[in-house]
Amino acid sequence: MTLTQPSTALDAETIARIGELSDEPDWLCNLRQRWWERATQTPPPTGQEEEWRRTSLDALPRDASLLTDAPLLETHLPADAAEAGVILTDLRTAVREHPELVAKHLGVSDGPASHGHFWALAHAAWTGGLFCHVPRGVSVDGTLVARHVIPRSDVAYHPVSLVIAEEGSSVTLLEEIVSPDGGSAGWFGGISDVRAGRDARVRYATLQQLGDAAWRIGAERVVVGPDATVTTLNAEIGSAVTKLGLDVVMDGKGGTSKVLGLLAAGDDQQIDINTVQDLAADHTTSDLLYLSALYDRAHASFYGITNVRHGTRQTSSYQECRNLLLSPQAGAEPIPVLEIEANDILRCGHGATAGAIDPTTLFYAQTRGLSADEAERMIVRGFFEQVVAQISDETIRSRIIDALAVRIGTDSSDEVAA
Repeated sequence: MTLTQPSTALDAETIARIGELSDEPDWLCNLRQRWWERATQTPPPTGQEEEWRRTSLDALPRDASLLTDAPLLETHLPADAAEAGVILTDLRTAVREHPELVAKHLGVSDGPASHGHFWALAHAAWTGGLFCHVPRGVSVDGTLVARHVIPRSDVAYHPVSLVIAEEGSSVTLLEEIVSPDGGSAGWFGGISDVRAGRDARVRYATLQQLGDAAWRIGAERVVVGPDATVTTLNAEIGSAVTKLGLDVVMDGKGGTSKVLGLLAAGDDQQIDINTVQDLAADHTTSDLLYLSALYDRAHASFYGITNVRHGTRQTSSYQECRNLLLSPQAGAEPIPVLEIEANDILRCGHGATAGAIDPTTLFYAQTRGLSADEAERMIVRGFFEQVVAQISDETIRSRIIDALAVRIGTDSSDEVAA
């Protein structure tokens, strides 16, 4: 199955052909068409929106050919998890083998409002993705791993990742995204829809290592049910441009979320993150910590909103964004926003910094026998330890550290990894 239309040629006919060439069921073809209508009725950002004024879409490679042959998805699912009914597979396979389950969950949620056009576009034009389902009461030992391997740099690919943890379940999932360096610019438009039912425990990490010509225009929506606990981690290492919209909806009383992020960028990379922590239920807690290390001419933007809904009680929230500038040409723009509509809150605050390494700290490290480069690496690794230390899963921890080393470098002492 192959389509060669550029992304600019996407229309209702092309969306219909995706379904026909894959022999998709009627319910899915109809769902695609409904989301295509949403995409056309929800125009792309103009650049005037607060969330989008730092990232121009003028150079977005809209003419990249649509990748319709789903790339390889490498998965690791412990045998005992499969026996317990846990599903971890690519979305196309899930549609064939678990159609009723997929139909129940796919395309039923709105994504981040700032990324509404791209959320709709992915639901209409997806040709691959991930489906993870953990049944009620099932606790998975070990780490589930899914790795998207995109073979070319010059394609447009809009996968949908759907992660469902039913009531009382527990799961740890690492999703990796890789594509080659070099070549013409491509467009990765992947979205993630993560839902944790009552009293579920979810640890979901994404590791983005796209090629140096890739544009990542993506979105992630996380819904935290009553008494559920969800920890998300986004590690952004690759791409030329990343623009990620992340919404965390505290949808049930007593829910807890922890939102972690690591950004390591160099050359002319641009990474722009906007988040919404939506405290919509009583006795909920949502904390966010994003850290970035920026080399060369890299630039990171962070626009985060904490919204405490009217009438909610006893909520607790904090957002923190720290940026380490490792070159005079690197830049960062952290903008935290608090929208507090309730008066019965336990905590709501923010912190944001951007600056170079303290010269005194660097000098002290060098007095311990380290070269200037070694001292800088040690300080950066220690800086990232604020997040790394919160990664209890060894598989995720080691993969994140290895990915960061590509940008940060390694040293013989390996302080953080130890």
